Amino acid sequence: MRASAITLLALTAALWCEAAPARAAGPLPPDLVMLEQRMAQLQANSERFSFGAEVSLGGLFGQGVPLVLLLTGAGEASDSPPQVRVEAGLLGLPQEQARLIGNTSYRYRPEAGEIDGGRPWVRGPVTSQQAQGLDPGGILESDQAGRQGTFSKLVEELGGALSIEESGLTTVDDQRVIEFDAALDPTPVLRQLESHAPNAGNPLNSPFQLPSVGGPGSRTPGPPPKLELEAFIAPNGLPVRLRVSFSAEGSMIAVRVDTLAINVPVRVTPPPARQTIDEARLQRIERRRAARALRRALRACRHLHGKRASACRRLAHLRSRPPSTEGSLI
Repeated sequence: MRASAITLLALTAALWCEAAPARAAGPLPPDLVMLEQRMAQLQANSERFSFGAEVSLGGLFGQGVPLVLLLTGAGEASDSPPQVRVEAGLLGLPQEQARLIGNTSYRYRPEAGEIDGGRPWVRGPVTSQQAQGLDPGGILESDQAGRQGTFSKLVEELGGALSIEESGLTTVDDQRVIEFDAALDPTPVLRQLESHAPNAGNPLNSPFQLPSVGGPGSRTPGPPPKLELEAFIAPNGLPVRLRVSFSAEGSMIAVRVDTLAINVPVRVTPPPARQTIDEARLQRIERRRAARALRRALRACRHLHGKRASACRRLAHLRSRPPSTEGSLI
């Protein structure tokens, strides 16, 4: 389940990062033009947010039974000083927790506590991707400062939509907002997902290492891929909710981000020192454990011969690999 949560987080980041704008097909709705002007004046140095992601892989294993993964989370972030706290997980369980304070990141890994005597928090340096103001992990991709204010990327995406229409007034998080529905160019997202696919097929299956819809040889052409953006904007220009959905070959991933408040106090504290281990030290411990496990597994293969021995050795190498350090929220 934790591996699925990490994969879903990676897809979430990819969906936001790769949503590149295209040339607009027509004029923007008048209300959107007015709200974009107000949005361009918004400058946020801190934010509280919640988010959710849903992946639906249709026709899993050719049985017509969809696999649906739901991830939810929440957090807060500040760029002065830089600090972030995020919690997320499948089915509402906080399997992934992360904090960023200055130049140091902390990731919660329960298996690390089992390895090193009860220290589940892994401390490491902040990477260049993490040092991006209010958007350390691709969750808040619309929140990037620029000429158009904090939400400059959202202004760019709405302005470059293939088509866009106003759906009217509604209420989100107890705020009155106007909903706009836009169609974006899906090509960049499709290219990003297919770059990770070892074989042709459903681009959303490969990141989860699942077989193509319908099984080998039974793939039939479906509707063309679609990338859609729903923006719920308050009268002051604040994008209270954004929802991006990408669908292809009968599968779909949808990501929702709610901006709960901006320019609010944020105070992120580091985990207790007695519960924290340095990332480099943990990696050394994991490599030693993996080497011991590999030696034991290879000894068990000695009594086998031919193809069975080769398969046993391949499995031994696969099972004894040290855990990856990638895949955290931030």
